[in-house]
Amino acid sequence: MARPKSLVLCYHRVAEGIDDPFQLCAAPDRFAAHLEEISRYGEPSTLDELSQPSRRPRVVVTLDDGYVDNLTNALPIAEAKGVPITVFVTSGQVGGAEGFWWDRMAALLQKRPPGIRNASLSTAKGTVRVGLGASLGADLQAVRRKLLALPVAEINGVLDALAQQWSVVAASPPDARAMTSKELAQLASSTAVTLGAHTVDHVRLKGMPAEEQLRTIASSREQLEEISGRQVLHFAYPYGGTDEFDDVSVEAARSAGFRTACTTIPGNAEAMADPFRIPRRIVMNWSRNRFRASLLRWRLVPRR
Repeated sequence: MARPKSLVLCYHRVAEGIDDPFQLCAAPDRFAAHLEEISRYGEPSTLDELSQPSRRPRVVVTLDDGYVDNLTNALPIAEAKGVPITVFVTSGQVGGAEGFWWDRMAALLQKRPPGIRNASLSTAKGTVRVGLGASLGADLQAVRRKLLALPVAEINGVLDALAQQWSVVAASPPDARAMTSKELAQLASSTAVTLGAHTVDHVRLKGMPAEEQLRTIASSREQLEEISGRQVLHFAYPYGGTDEFDDVSVEAARSAGFRTACTTIPGNAEAMADPFRIPRRIVMNWSRNRFRASLLRWRLVPRR
């Protein structure tokens, strides 16, 4: 009999009643419903268990970035439902006050003065103008495309300059903060949690020199192990798509001593596939029925 394929799911935040322009948040009640569906149709598992035989398809729940609601909202639900979770943490954001750059960008665009129809982005290679006004979603994606390939420190500098131009605050919303060191240690102390690394600063790895990729990947592991007191053996490439990492990134993850590395390339995990190119399915704030329909499409739910 053919061995069932595994499924690795990618969440980011578990929260409700907040501004969510990138649609990264699953409401707590919906997250709970998702975990119930996973337990109904699959075998809730950790990344270390992916290679182990199972009568039912293994399902691994992961959360990216290291937002504080992973501790305050996601963890209690996971513990109550008996589903292990893997949390990939951007180590340089732990305890930081600035927030993730995309949350800062969204706050800036939403606070811009009336009548602003373009953003002047002062990059190291010159000023880039981006047209605005189509819709918030379109504006976010247009500015994001221009910033994504830049070093994170430069992105934050560009956003600081833009905030100064528009005379608005360049901070991300308080609810979008990363965990503190104390909170991260509390998260890592749960037996339901596997702690994973996500680079130091959530940089786009593709095209970076090999030594820089290895530095941010290996350093994230070292920093998280020092904070948590636990081994960190799993990694996720920031953004995770085919345009966001390369073969150099894969080799850096191997060299840094990780056992696995996750992408966001859609697919189900094959038993004999490269453990440093694990596909994941991104999950959003879907109803139970919508989530179950996705499980059916991904071949977890048996067809009737």
